[in-house]
Amino acid sequence: MDGARGRIDKLMLKIGCCGDDCNICPRYIATRSGDEKRLDEVAALWKAVGWWKRKESTKELTCHGCASVSYCDLGIKDCVLEKHIENCGQCPQYPCARLLDIFRNNEKEAEICQTRFSPDDYQIFNEAFFSKKERLDKINEEYFLQKGK
Repeated sequence: MDGARGRIDKLMLKIGCCGDDCNICPRYIATRSGDEKRLDEVAALWKAVGWWKRKESTKELTCHGCASVSYCDLGIKDCVLEKHIENCGQCPQYPCARLLDIFRNNEKEAEICQTRFSPDDYQIFNEAFFSKKERLDKINEEYFLQKGK
């Protein structure tokens, strides 16, 4: 397998439709390890910053990646599925207006999380959720470079 394509495949294994890094996501990690206590902790963190508006049980918080989530609050999953791509980085219209709004909102959320989370939790959230633009930029560049060959 060619180097650029190999880098993309490695990223695909870790990246959600919107560019979140699942392998760093505390919700995903807690689900994979069966750690209900950590899922409860994640729920408390997410509720503290307004990410969970519903009262989910721990079972409802489980996540095995985008394919396992029935509802995407960002509206990205349906778009990605309709276009038959893995994530927004593979979209010819990247970045679309919806994604630009998400990037701007991410900046605001990062500021809120930085003031409410421990440094360790903030670092995890920053890497998992607030670095999506950089990840998607890289995927987009490599994906279309590869398709152009």
